[in-house]
Amino acid sequence: MESLDRVLFLALECLNLKLKKLPWVHTPSATMVCTLVVVSYFLITGGMLCDVIVEPPSVGSVTDEHGHQRPVAFLA
Repeated sequence: MESLDRVLFLALECLNLKLKKLPWVHTPSATMVCTLVVVSYFLITGGMLCDVIVEPPSVGSVTDEHGHQRPVAFLA
């Protein structure tokens, strides 16, 4: 088992790259992080992100007393 792990880690060896931090990239302030967390929380709990991802239909149909299909709009 250890030999299998060793082969796997030899194949997945990290590249030796010298990356530099871009001068315009900086750590966001605590206020900005808090604001993003609160806004994300309200978008998720309000269902906004779910509606954007799932895209529920806004038009459906109902069968009337004569058997005909009639379009109905779902209003939120």
